[in-house]
Amino acid sequence: MELLALGPRSAPELADALGVHVRTARRILKRLESEGYVALGRDRRRRYHPTMRIVAVAGQVVERAELTHTALPQVRALRDELGEDCHLGVPSHLSVLCLVHANGHRDSSRPPQLRELVPCHCTATGKALLAWREPWREAILTQPLASFTERTTTGPEWLRRELGRTVARGYSIEDREFDPDARGVAAPVFSDTGEAVAALAMVAPASRLPAERYRDIGGAVMHAARALTQQLRSDDQTQS
Repeated sequence: MELLALGPRSAPELADALGVHVRTARRILKRLESEGYVALGRDRRRRYHPTMRIVAVAGQVVERAELTHTALPQVRALRDELGEDCHLGVPSHLSVLCLVHANGHRDSSRPPQLRELVPCHCTATGKALLAWREPWREAILTQPLASFTERTTTGPEWLRRELGRTVARGYSIEDREFDPDARGVAAPVFSDTGEAVAALAMVAPASRLPAERYRDIGGAVMHAARALTQQLRSDDQTQS
């Protein structure tokens, strides 16, 4: 399903990507088609693509996810403390998906908005996740990266150095790299296994977030991210 989400594929293409026999791929696709999760395109290559049923299922998963419900009060509290847009994002292939969003100023509406995908290499949430998720980071840095503003950096070695600085200070910085008028700060949220499962961020117009405030804002965001990490771990221990 992940492969199909990235683009239509035929049974032979899917078999090659999964390392299975083409008959196995066809059997899986036929079953998914019969259940309404994929549909066969009209091109000659007989490629399958996901249907909106996947979107419906994903929406239900997000709405009921423990992370979503646990993070919402923390994101809102950080918004109330800082007075700017705050959000929680999770990795999604080459992007970051916004799971929780709390609006700050009425004139803000900085990306990402709720359920919006944004690139990982030039946003605060994305860089916070890349810094602490090494396998994902290395996979991302082998891909061609898009430029969005004159400040976007796409060179893998420069990004590795920036992510190293991110780990050293504990928070990431976005400086007009995706939105030409936005700056942001983000910190990772960890599961009980130590995996960085999400990033908590504040994003604001550059005029309201001068560079000299990075340290103070970074401290507040890290504090909120640690609190959310602790709450997730406590919830896991209670359930177990």
